[in-house]
Amino acid sequence: MRNSILMFVILLGFSISIMGWTWYPQDKPDQPETLPLVPMMQQLLDDIQQVDRGIYTENFAMIEEGAGNISHHPTMTVEDKKLVKKTLGEEMKQFVKFDKVVHHHADSMRMAAVEENMQKVLKHYRITQQGCVDCHSNYRDPISTARIKDN
Repeated sequence: MRNSILMFVILLGFSISIMGWTWYPQDKPDQPETLPLVPMMQQLLDDIQQVDRGIYTENFAMIEEGAGNISHHPTMTVEDKKLVKKTLGEEMKQFVKFDKVVHHHADSMRMAAVEENMQKVLKHYRITQQGCVDCHSNYRDPISTARIKDN
């Protein structure tokens, strides 16, 4: 009898805690509007890795979230924007083109995940990834060097 009551109390407590989690979901906080360049790039790396995991596990919700985070990532701080513009000069136009490609195709990838269409996800994933690589291969070194000199 005593064990039955103890078991009932334990199950009741467990059930109440589970219901609490169900009624009050733990949402991730919204992304900030701006971030310094390096933390923003680190966040984008985390987001593309989340998309990777979603693709490999065929988890469309994971792909949708990661792609959405990429397409709606925070902008650079005003200071970092000034540094990038000063460093790139006329190349800023191409930098913006790469950024637009990444945003557009990340959002298209997100929509394909909503549709649960893996072929479209993969098509837009490749273009998004190539946009990131194009930007990095052209601008990472000059911007990194300028950041070091600026500090």
